[in-house]
Amino acid sequence: MSHFNFCKDFQWFASKDGGRLVTPLRYDDGDQVVVFAKRRGSGWRLDDNGEGLFRLSAAGVDPESERVQARLSAFPLLLGVSVDEDGECLYAEADHSEFERTASAVAEASSQVQALSVLRRERQTSDFRDRVIRVVQDAATSAGVESRCNVPADESKTLYVDVYVCSRTPLLVIAATTPKRLMEAEIIWLDAARRKSPVYVLAAVESAREIGLSQYTRANYYTDKTVEFTAPTALGELVAARLHH
Repeated sequence: MSHFNFCKDFQWFASKDGGRLVTPLRYDDGDQVVVFAKRRGSGWRLDDNGEGLFRLSAAGVDPESERVQARLSAFPLLLGVSVDEDGECLYAEADHSEFERTASAVAEASSQVQALSVLRRERQTSDFRDRVIRVVQDAATSAGVESRCNVPADESKTLYVDVYVCSRTPLLVIAATTPKRLMEAEIIWLDAARRKSPVYVLAAVESAREIGLSQYTRANYYTDKTVEFTAPTALGELVAARLHH
């Protein structure tokens, strides 16, 4: 098994019939997502050992609910990942050359599933969210561009953006009031990238320190831009510049 050459962000632990790959992706509680690998002929079966759906159930969300099932049904097309026959594990099969890419896709799917636990909770409308919406809409109006609020961001309508600006390259703005909401912004960006949808995802947080510096830093890799809402003027100028891009 030593012939695998993973990047330094992954840790591989070999076993007799395969092994486990510890990935840099994390669940909401900070645990790293682990992908388990077993040989299947000349290829591999990669799965999350049921962790994503188990965590979703533990959060009080029914995996059989319509919204969750809609998301799961999109995974084969978006990520090449499916739910096994028992409805417990997220898995994919791969040959040697596609091992790392496929393992990353399984890990991404597992983290997305667990993140769905936030979708059934009522989102509290905060003053911060209202301020972000107001600033973005004012900038759009000044530029003569239409904007809409609470628009579905994915085909299964499980993720929503706070403001959708109908610019040449649509601008999707998320007011990340919590770490989980910031994770939703990352999922929206990843989903759009998988579908090759030409959008620009902008996430705004009230305080990077309160959100978590590590998650704030990571979000800049999984959104087009994540910023602190330091002042209405700064965000307005950023949006205006993007609309004239």
